[in-house]
Amino acid sequence: MDIPTVSARLRTAGLELFSGRDLSLLFPGTGRGLLNLQLHQWARRGWVRRLKRGLYELAFPEPSRIPDLVVANRLCSPSYVSLDTGLSHYGVIPEFAPQVTSVTPGTTRRFANQYGVFTYFSVMPAAFRGYGLATAGGRKVLMADPEKAVVDRLYAALRRGEKTGPLVERWDRRRIRDIDGRKLRAYARLFGGYSRRLAAEIRALA
Repeated sequence: MDIPTVSARLRTAGLELFSGRDLSLLFPGTGRGLLNLQLHQWARRGWVRRLKRGLYELAFPEPSRIPDLVVANRLCSPSYVSLDTGLSHYGVIPEFAPQVTSVTPGTTRRFANQYGVFTYFSVMPAAFRGYGLATAGGRKVLMADPEKAVVDRLYAALRRGEKTGPLVERWDRRRIRDIDGRKLRAYARLFGGYSRRLAAEIRALA
């Protein structure tokens, strides 16, 4: 199994980000031990780049150009982009978020690689909704709705003990006025014991 063949097949399958399991499915006759050995050798030569344990980026014959939001979806699954990155995407906060922030029903975690820093904030499974497909760099990415990004960020602030006043002062009120209040309230109800506090925060945004 040579790297030009593997590279061509991965790119044809749209798998510039891939796992060992992806390779096993594409090359079913190759043993997992040999695949792992090949991945180790290709990484040493710079033909693939390891983004985390078990996840690689294809860099042969040239580095891939993958939007960091797409990387965020693959680093931790299931997850969707939200919180500060989501608010920045929708223009609710003016500044570019320094790290990619996402929501997951799994544990809170953090990754750092050549693409930057990626953080994942844990929510209860019932609150893992309110997202859909968006476009980043011509690719599809799972992204929170504007309303869910707002509620996710307020929930994260309450969970962390942050003061929400200074937080929302940075938000663009014109953008907030364009957001669907009914969706905000509906998403707030997903957060169980935090629902009332979130509802109060939402009323303060009006």
